[in-house]
Amino acid sequence: MRINDAAATVNGQKTTLSTPPVLLNNTTMVPLRFIADALKADLKWNTEDQSITLKFEGHSIRLSINNRIVRIDNQSKTLDQPAVIVNSTTLVPLRFIAESLNQIVAYNEDTKSITITTPHPRATEIRIDNLMTASNMGFTYNFFIERPNVNVISMASDQHNLIYILEQNAATEMSFILRVYNEVTGEMKVMYSGFDQSFNFDYTDPKFGEQHFNASVLSPRKLVYDSKLDKLYLMATSNFSSETNVSTVIYEIAPSVRMMTYAIGKTTYHPGNFMGTPDGKRFYFSDILHDHIYAGESGQQANIFLSYTPDKENVKLAAVENDGKLFVLDVSKQSIYELQQSGNLRFVAPLDIKEEILRIHENNGTFYVEGQRQIWEVKTTGETQPYVGLKDIAAYNNGLYLPKTNTYDASVFANMGASYGGMLSLNVFAINQHGNVVLYDGAYHLLRRINVYRQ
Repeated sequence: MRINDAAATVNGQKTTLSTPPVLLNNTTMVPLRFIADALKADLKWNTEDQSITLKFEGHSIRLSINNRIVRIDNQSKTLDQPAVIVNSTTLVPLRFIAESLNQIVAYNEDTKSITITTPHPRATEIRIDNLMTASNMGFTYNFFIERPNVNVISMASDQHNLIYILEQNAATEMSFILRVYNEVTGEMKVMYSGFDQSFNFDYTDPKFGEQHFNASVLSPRKLVYDSKLDKLYLMATSNFSSETNVSTVIYEIAPSVRMMTYAIGKTTYHPGNFMGTPDGKRFYFSDILHDHIYAGESGQQANIFLSYTPDKENVKLAAVENDGKLFVLDVSKQSIYELQQSGNLRFVAPLDIKEEILRIHENNGTFYVEGQRQIWEVKTTGETQPYVGLKDIAAYNNGLYLPKTNTYDASVFANMGASYGGMLSLNVFAINQHGNVVLYDGAYHLLRRINVYRQ
């Protein structure tokens, strides 16, 4: 839904609100009946004292018109903005009500839209689905080699059930394929096969004036999906870096291709570099080998923002946006920092993981830190808890999962024998919109999903 707009969408179906959402005292107010009906919650209205009781999945809320005191699961709390009646419609504070009922509320600054999502329940038994074989994905490989000729360097997942898989040719870094797997249909499509002309752009060089950049010199490095903006970004670096050439570029590649920012000069690729944006307007990325962090406005050249020297052993940086701020996790220093617009890195919290960290995946304001056999969920506050490990997997569903029919085709593996089995280790992965882990298992040449939550 949107502020001052009566049009809304519930589970893909368009509807019209009796009164559009409005802002009162910086609080988004929405029709009570709409929220109750959308969640299929039990709603009772007491005419005598103008009180409302809302019950949903074991939670209970009782509030009254123009009364700041509210009862939630038998506990009293105080509202910034109480429920009111406007044009015969009862309006309630959206975020307070939704989050009290264990819903996730997200606000998109660009579109001015509000999304309420019901979190999926955690699975009582964690099982693995085999989603697609390497051959059906379009990968070429030698089945008898444990690691096929496939180099999956980055993955991302959006809120439309799409999994993005970035494959780089092991022989030449500039050759790549970006594939998209649809978890609803089970289909795999090629989104890009190398940098085409849509990635080229014109720019102004401070010394040489108007220039045209040909993206064919780039190598893709990292995918990042921003759930609040619903945009997929790609960081790429040039293989011909010099003091006068474009060396690093960040693109928006979904829903369309747009250059977001670029750097001129020697910035050298390092697998531990991060990229991120707090708002889709200002972009940041690191150059570990030269001890710099860059910043650039959308469509403009990025420049050195601050000097930063991580410890040189096990250097890995990652960045996520949370509440309009950008947070950076530094594995080498076992620390989380807030990247401030003043050009400072403010220490926020230590990272307490006593195991070698292989990679980090950023998703929806959270760091997912991967070891050899375990993934941890790390909040920007430093709060850390185990997310899922190989020891937590109870079973492997037999056959290839067919999402259209919610069945399994065992015939796909009829001739694979002992080569098909349990996961030996974790790998490059993404967290899908349901909270499940999707990864490419190179040992068994399979795209797989660890079902941490019921999907």
